[in-house]
Amino acid sequence: MLVLKNYQEWALDALALYFQECSRTDDANVSFYSVTRKTLKVNNTYHEVKELPGLPYVCLRIPTGGGKTIVACHSIGVAADKLLHTKSPVVLWLVPSNAILEQTIKALRDRKHPYRQAVEDTAGPVNVLDVEQALYVKPSQLDSEVTIIVATMQAFRVDDTEGRRVYRGDGYLMDHTSGLPPHTLELLERAEGGNIIHSLANVLRLRRPIVIVDEAHNARTPLSFETLARFNPSCIIEYTATPAKEECPSNILYSASAADLKSAQMIKLPIRLDTRPEWKELLADAIHCRQGLEQTANLERQQTGEYIRPIMLIQAQPLRQGQETLSVDVVKQCLLTDHNIPEEQIAIATGTIKDLEKVDIADQKTPIRFIITVQALREGWDCPFAYVLCSVAENRSATAIEQLLGRVMRLPRAGWKKHESLNMAYAFATSANFGEVAKTLTDALVQSGFERQEAKDLIVPARQEQPGLPFETGKPFMGVVSITMSETPQIEKLSEETRKKVSFDEEANKFIFTGEMSEKEREEIKSCCRTDKGKAVIDQAFQVLTGKNPVEDKRTPSEKNVPFAVPVLSIKQGNLFEGFEETHFLDHHWELTKCNALLSEEEYATQRPDAQTGIIDMTDDGRISTQFVSKLQKQMELFESDTGWSVASLSYWLENNIPHVDIFPEEMGVFLTRLVQALIDQRNIPLDRLVLDKYRLKKAAEKKIDLFRHDNHQKIYQLLLFGEKAEVAVTPDICFSYAADPRRYAYSKAYRGRYSFKKHYYPEIGDLEESGEEFECAQVIDRLDEVEFWVRNPVRRPGQSFWLQTSTDKFYPDFVCKLKDGRVLVVEYKGGHLVNDESKEKKALGELWAKRSSGACLFAMPINKDYAAISGAVACSVS
Repeated sequence: MLVLKNYQEWALDALALYFQECSRTDDANVSFYSVTRKTLKVNNTYHEVKELPGLPYVCLRIPTGGGKTIVACHSIGVAADKLLHTKSPVVLWLVPSNAILEQTIKALRDRKHPYRQAVEDTAGPVNVLDVEQALYVKPSQLDSEVTIIVATMQAFRVDDTEGRRVYRGDGYLMDHTSGLPPHTLELLERAEGGNIIHSLANVLRLRRPIVIVDEAHNARTPLSFETLARFNPSCIIEYTATPAKEECPSNILYSASAADLKSAQMIKLPIRLDTRPEWKELLADAIHCRQGLEQTANLERQQTGEYIRPIMLIQAQPLRQGQETLSVDVVKQCLLTDHNIPEEQIAIATGTIKDLEKVDIADQKTPIRFIITVQALREGWDCPFAYVLCSVAENRSATAIEQLLGRVMRLPRAGWKKHESLNMAYAFATSANFGEVAKTLTDALVQSGFERQEAKDLIVPARQEQPGLPFETGKPFMGVVSITMSETPQIEKLSEETRKKVSFDEEANKFIFTGEMSEKEREEIKSCCRTDKGKAVIDQAFQVLTGKNPVEDKRTPSEKNVPFAVPVLSIKQGNLFEGFEETHFLDHHWELTKCNALLSEEEYATQRPDAQTGIIDMTDDGRISTQFVSKLQKQMELFESDTGWSVASLSYWLENNIPHVDIFPEEMGVFLTRLVQALIDQRNIPLDRLVLDKYRLKKAAEKKIDLFRHDNHQKIYQLLLFGEKAEVAVTPDICFSYAADPRRYAYSKAYRGRYSFKKHYYPEIGDLEESGEEFECAQVIDRLDEVEFWVRNPVRRPGQSFWLQTSTDKFYPDFVCKLKDGRVLVVEYKGGHLVNDESKEKKALGELWAKRSSGACLFAMPINKDYAAISGAVACSVS
């Protein structure tokens, strides 16, 4: 199964937490508020679907190229388990077009495809249907497996032929209503005479489908919600890069950033933009760029074995009657006659010419290197080999560019290449106004799901003006520079690898460098120059190629590959120390069987809420509240098989559905058997009622076990870290290291304030607003003379964050600093209103970490603007 990226896992974690909260509170609004504060660190407003009051309705925002569909596949199991409490959910998967529909069905039916595998691994056996097939689905199919019905929104509209069939009665579907209680049948649509319509729409109303909306921005109209309301869904999960913010706004539960995608090695960034007014000159530049990339790709293959064939997408002008345009044919002829491009390397993709149909563009035998189109390639077309976008169209809308730009941003095999030029995308546009084109590209990136500010930062000029340089720069952005030098460098002294990139024309006194110049190569080449003037020329060439000035080096420590290692809290295991984490709780067995197994009336009420009673109430803040989730879960119980159960089988079911990696199976089984038997013997609750109510029972049992687990963890935590025999150390031998690579620093939103920080470890500062007390705290740190550099510590970024294990969770301090004397300072800021038992535990843990470091590490927790606590901690002498 395809391994998910970190941000994809975080999106699913947020969704699982949201559905858990919905089950606990029976309030989609309150649950949304609670979870977004933890995931987005904001208090978003929840926008209810007026046609479906109480419905859990959320959006997972993932930019283009971020893998929305694989997340959607995993979300089916999350919704089935955390919200519906069923093993056989019905899923209504809505897509924006017939082209996407065909691709989605094909992928979900392919047992070897990651999409199908994701559904099976997280939700169970799956049956994939289109609308036509769904019209003949049997109850036994819906009862025994995950059923995914893939359709377009248009297919369910009454004015559509296929849509009319969805609402029309069909005797083939009569069995779906057999044996159901009257109050459930009241939910169904009926004919004028009062008879139930045995339609697919009514089958969906009974089964409460999970609605997944792919590219949700294409389906957001009041009519769409009216249509969905007819199917009585259990929840709506939207996936889009551009959530609606005005009409029918989306409820953004989780939002991935460009930094998240870049850190996960999913997309090519930045985008190098070049503009010229003359289209043939521009096309020549773009062809030269693609050829240079192919040469680099060949080197990459020699070093890594990975095959890449860089492809150029060319946007031509449409044909106009009575007017000459730069049409597809004109552009193709230019490629053939002016640049000698073999015809088999050119493909045309328009509404009438479809050279790419049934072509595997990634096949090594495929010769295609140039694709000419007018508007956009067919929806769903994907080729990470596409690197260069060249637009000769005079009228470029952001929407048209966005559709093409998305094709060149995906990184082959979702992994960085050794050669930096293969980690970028390239855009060329005919225009005399660079700023105008840059704005269009920025708008296109915003439509791809990037925030406007980060979109601006992702577009960089391909050619930078370098007035006064004593040499011709050639094509510097492609790694080729021709330098006039007054001396002949001794290139024979160069290493074999560097020598391959260097040549010298003695007649013209030209030093030529091809490829990417590293700092090591710069120094090596300089050592071949005898004069300071010659060495200065190499420095200037390095600046043209990299944009870095070696004389006035303003790079951040991470850009200079300065290491940043932070000792972690370690615990002795046998004869060795290892970083203290949650798994160490598992090493200390605790006996669940010694705990009281009886659920009290408060923990598990005897009286089961009546499924026939719908409660509509008014909350304290004036909102109408409906018991949507509890009624949903009761309705799903109608389709569960609840015959032939015993105490043993119910206990076994509970054991299989309650996570317990820290409890021996035999102990879990004994405890749950006692729990069930106690409810029967001491509280006189019949077994058949417990079986019918097993999901509510599971929730109560799981909560009780969690309380016992928490108490036990607290005891073990105190024993391991603060007990008399605790063996805890903080040494430089066991460290967490921040990646000395700015691309790996992940965050949700980059700092764009007016204050200029001078000492941050990375070029960007993540998740810091230019207001509030944390910002003031960062300023204090940045101004401290003793601080060499610091980092805004990412939160919940595995492998990218420094953390300390608490008794219940991981503690991610706000700031981590390297002092000039080599010590490490960790700072966690707390507003006065946030001081509680949790913050007290963090403070004690941080102080323990500092104490065990023998003075190498310092910890400060300034509270309520007491920034002097930071300088006070720094002033502590090494013990």
